[in-house]
Amino acid sequence: MKTEAIKLKRVRELDVFKGLAIAAVIMIHTTGRGVTELDVSSSSYLLHLILNRFSQFSVPAFIFASSILLSYIYRNEFCTITAGQLKTFYVKRFIRIMPPYMIWTLIYLLAKHTISGSLSDITLKSYLRCLCLGTGHFHLYFIVIIIQLYIFMPYLIYCVSRLNLRFNQILPIAAALQIVFYYVHKMVIVKYINRPASLMPWYLVLILLGIWIGINYEEYHKRVKSMIASIPIAAVSGILYTYAYHLINIGRPVSTLLFNILWYVYVTAASLSLLYISDKMNNPFLEKSGQLSFGIYLMHPMILLFMNNAFTTGNVLAFDVYTLLKFVLAYSISYVITLVLEKTTVGKYIVG
Repeated sequence: MKTEAIKLKRVRELDVFKGLAIAAVIMIHTTGRGVTELDVSSSSYLLHLILNRFSQFSVPAFIFASSILLSYIYRNEFCTITAGQLKTFYVKRFIRIMPPYMIWTLIYLLAKHTISGSLSDITLKSYLRCLCLGTGHFHLYFIVIIIQLYIFMPYLIYCVSRLNLRFNQILPIAAALQIVFYYVHKMVIVKYINRPASLMPWYLVLILLGIWIGINYEEYHKRVKSMIASIPIAAVSGILYTYAYHLINIGRPVSTLLFNILWYVYVTAASLSLLYISDKMNNPFLEKSGQLSFGIYLMHPMILLFMNNAFTTGNVLAFDVYTLLKFVLAYSISYVITLVLEKTTVGKYIVG
């Protein structure tokens, strides 16, 4: 009974966590134009910059949450690895993610090419290429990362469970492996894949921490108060990261290594902070948003695609109001449609 109670609490906690993360995703996508188009000396630019950059934890947080959940569910099963276990795991996971991904990739390609008047450019080859690279629309790269995560998750759970490490041991190991991948990409992989953020190992520190928490969830929950330390770290690194981005935005030189260090520290500390905060929150809307987050994630850019082309203005106040309206409508419309679809027999093929 005690274990079941912990399990139920953990699911609620992660739903709230994902609810916060999906709100941050939509915030990034609605404030992005303000960061690039507004006068950098205006207060409106500063507001858009802060909201946009402080929301950058969102996609890493989803990867972190997926690592926790999968390792918690399968921590006993993948103490050993058999062909039967792998088959069951892969079939279950890919049946859930691939149909919605394939459908929405096609929807976005059709929508974008309809707007541009170039439907003839869509071929089976171009469609399959978009599926492989996650380039059907700007946000679909995340699905490719999750697919990579699913492929390697059984082996990562096996390795972390075998090592039997404490949190203060897995953290520096994960950080060291992250640094190794950073330089491997910079020196070798960049020749073939220029965008490291589309590769699962780019988030290795969050994945390994998430797996450790999932495997050792009861131990983590006993010591959850220690995660309070991550809150000031997230705040300070978030400010420094935002300022560094601003400097780049206005053409000032900033070390790429320093910028990436600030990003890693911020998204890691923010994810740990939000996991702690989510455990203390009781918000039914965020909890439900977390449950619907996959469908909301897939759908909301479609609403923004049409809203971004529907209104332009040189008035800063009107721009700010419209940005707020885009956030509210993209969130609420995708929330409601996903809620309705999940109750239908075809919903799992469209919104997961």
